This record gives sequence, C-alpha cells and structure tokens, in this order.
Amino acid sequence: MSYWSSGYQGLLGVADIGLPAQDAAGGETGYATEAELFRSFAYTGWTTSARKRVFDAAIAVPALLAFLPLMGAVAVLIKFTSSGPVLFRQERVGLGQRPFTIYKFRTMVPASHCSGPSVTRHGDCRMTGIGRVLRKLKLDEIPQLFNVVRGDMSLVGPRPKLAEHEQMYLFCRPGITGAATLVFAREEEILAKVPEEHVETYAVHVLNPIKAKLDLDYAHSATLRSDLRMLLDTAFRLGSRVRVEHLPELSKVSLPSNS
Repeated sequence: MSYWSSGYQGLLGVADIGLPAQDAAGGETGYATEAELFRSFAYTGWTTSARKRVFDAAIAVPALLAFLPLMGAVAVLIKFTSSGPVLFRQERVGLGQRPFTIYKFRTMVPASHCSGPSVTRHGDCRMTGIGRVLRKLKLDEIPQLFNVVRGDMSLVGPRPKLAEHEQMYLFCRPGITGAATLVFAREEEILAKVPEEHVETYAVHVLNPIKAKLDLDYAHSATLRSDLRMLLDTAFRLGSRVRVEHLPELSKVSLPSNS
C-alpha cells in the first residue's frame, strides 16, 4: 500500500501551530480539509461491498463472544475504581454522514477537577488509573465490536469523526482500526508536545489531514487481503512500530519538536 501520493505532499508544510499550509514553492494554499481530500478519491468496490459486511460480521460476532469474559472483568475494574458509568457513549459521524452512538470503555473521570481539550493526550489529568492501562493496550475500543455487529462500523476503515470537527461525507463505514490508526498509534504522545491551548487546532488542521490521506490511500486500494493484514497488525501491535517514521520528511516538519 502506498501511504502517500506526491501531489499531496505540498499541502503539509506546516512548520508551526496555526500557520496555513504551503505548497512546494512556499506559497500558502490554506488548510487541506478532510472533506476536500475525501471528495478527491474514489473507494474500491471492496470498501462498500456486501462481502466486506459479511467479513466484518463473521469476525466481530465470534470476537465479541470470546471477549465477553475480559469485558466483564474490565467492567468490574472500572466500576470499583471510579464513579460513573462503565461505558462511554458519544455521537459520531458514520456512513453517509449519518450519526450513530459509538461505545468505548470509560477511561476518564466524569466530573474531573481539571479541564482539557476534546482530544486526549498523554498525561491528561482527566484519565483514570485503569483508563491509562486500557488506552495503552487499546482495550477501551473492544465495545466497538457492538457497533460492527450493528452495522454502524467496520473492522477496518477511517476512524469515525466528531460532528463538530468534521463536515465530510463518508462513503464507507468507519472502522475500529485502519491505516491512520496504526501509523498514529502514539498520537497522545505527539499531542503531549503541543501547548494545551493549541492541541485541538493542531489535531484538526495538521494531524487530521494526514490521517485522511492515509485512510484514503487505504480506501483507494482496499482488498480482503489488506483488511486481514491491518487486523493482524493491530492484534500483534506491529502497527505501533510504524508510527510517524513512515511519514515523508515534508510532513515531519509539521509535528512538534522535542525542543
């Protein structure tokens, strides 16, 4: 799979928070929104096929049954270590821009003494102790198997978006995992390097367009084989080793430095 096309790279010359993107010659082009990117690509037949839906159900249903004991144990830990519901529910945008409720294990304190941006980063004071472990191991995402069984989501695809962040039209179901999810397995650590007042702007205007291009390249050439490979990468956490190192040099300048 090719994660990048040369014609797109010029849109990512964002050196500092809040600056507009530049083309290869240094001229400002404005932000490359996810909506613009998604309108520029066509999905493969696999991403919208009934075969993919059957594939999702054939894996999600047995996986959900297999994970029930673990889910029960996690639910008990959440309930006895912090007040509030076991599950976190939130409205997201799905296929055809239709809203649906996504399910996750709750990893934050419902009424925290501290506040923060809508995106989460490493060291967030709103996180519970068990929540940090769940996020690190990606176990908080397991309840989304319910979403896959219901048909709201797919196993592999672009991540479902918050309605207030995105105004794009998805032509395939959002996924639990995908190209962008694997590359940005440590997104919270990247965002931890950004000043808190700029985190949301940085996530929306810098990281999200990169993620959109990764997901679009997947959707443009997706097959049963590529879905299986991404699921295996997710299961064995091989994708966590890909991270930002696989992005081209032009996009790396848009990421916060250690200085």
